[in-house]
Parts: sequence; C-alpha cells; structure tokens
Amino acid sequence: MRKYLAISVIFFLCFFNSFGKEEMNPQSLFSKANGLYREKNYKEAILTYEKIIAEGNTAAEVYFNLGNSYFKENDLSKAILNYERARTINPGDEDVIFNLRMAYNSTVDKIEPVPILFYQRWWQSLIHTFSPGTWSIIAISLIWITLFAGIGYLFASTANGKRNAFLCTLTLLFTSMAIFYLSYSSHRAIYGKNEAIIMASTSYIRSSPDDKSTKLFMLHEGTKVIIIDDQKDWKQIKIANGNVGWIEKDAIEKI
Repeated sequence: MRKYLAISVIFFLCFFNSFGKEEMNPQSLFSKANGLYREKNYKEAILTYEKIIAEGNTAAEVYFNLGNSYFKENDLSKAILNYERARTINPGDEDVIFNLRMAYNSTVDKIEPVPILFYQRWWQSLIHTFSPGTWSIIAISLIWITLFAGIGYLFASTANGKRNAFLCTLTLLFTSMAIFYLSYSSHRAIYGKNEAIIMASTSYIRSSPDDKSTKLFMLHEGTKVIIIDDQKDWKQIKIANGNVGWIEKDAIEKI
C-alpha cells in the first residue's frame, strides 16, 4: 500500500512540475496572452505580454500585440512605444507600420518634419526594405557565391570561360560589399538614433536642464524625439522639425 502511495505522490509531483514548466514556456504565454486579447481582457493580456518580455523573450509579434493591447486601453504613449520597438525588429512589417501611423494620427502634436531631398527618401526606403540581420544574411550568401565563382575562374579551361568567371566574381564581390554597407546603414538608422517617446501627458521643453529655465514649447504623450545629450535628471532632445530643448528624463522612455 505504501509503495502504491509513493508512486502516486511521485506521479502527481511530476505532473504539476511539468504543468508549471509549460506555463513558463514563452509560446504558451504568448498563446495565453493572445487568448486574453481576443476575449477583450486587455489588462491581463498586457501583463502576460510584459511577462514574456521581462523574461527576455522579445519578438516583433510580442511588441506588436502589446502595442495593440495598450491602444485598446487608450494608453497611447505605451502603444506607440511598443509599435516602434516592433518596427525596430521588423522594419518592413506592413501591419506594424499601419498601426503605428494610426497611433501617431491620434497624438496631439502634429509636427511637420524637416523636408528631405528625394534621394534621401529613396535611400531611407532602401535601407528599411529589410532588417539589418536580413541584409547581413544576403551579403554573406553573396560572399559564398563569390567564392564559388572564384573557384570557377581557377578551374576554367578556356580563356573565354576565365574572363566570364572573373567578371562574375568581380561583380559579385562589389555587390556583396554594397549589401554589407546597406546592412551597416540599416543598423545605424535603427539603433543609432537614440530615439524615445514622450510618456507624460504633457511636458514643457525648457531652454536648459533646470525646472526654472525658460519654457520653449510643450509636447504631449506619444511624440517621438531624438535624445542628443543628457545631464543628471534631464535629457536634451530634438523633434522632427529641428527644435531642440531639455526635458526631464522621467517624462520619456527610450525605444
């Protein structure tokens, strides 16, 4: 009898232990959060998505769905913050871009960006076609193809074959170098801007890092800024139209 009792205890301990591990599985948590979202239980969905992120399991889909949950809760600044984080991981995702545009349309501040030349717009569009990682994979693949083309040159038996193999190798080499540069530019454009979102409902932008300094203008939640300097409890920021000022660091959160 004691033997059977011990076996039963071990069985139930293993069952509950495996159940607990399943609950901690990121995919299970993601499915649970999605279910809560479909049930319109947005507050619990937010907590579950945030738990996934806190455990280091970040992905564009998690940030995107978290942004959707915050948007449903009318928390515009956190919705935009998470949409921007999703776009950082997957810059070409049309759903992310569409929802982010909708969220920005709901913000108070309508800031006209500094006009850029047509070739700058073309370049930005090009580098954001793929993520930096995807550009790198393309470049590395081309390097391997270049290597095989070089081997083909060495083993070509005719002068015409050698010339074609040489031209092919040279073209592939320059193309792979160009793709590596695109990868670098894409990475710098996404991760090198030091961007942040205004989280406070309203914030005065001041002329210096001092709450008694001159108020230059006001920004509202959801506005994107670029951090260009910091000093103790203050950040110097620049907005899309080029205006610069200081804001308290607790009023913003980095993307």
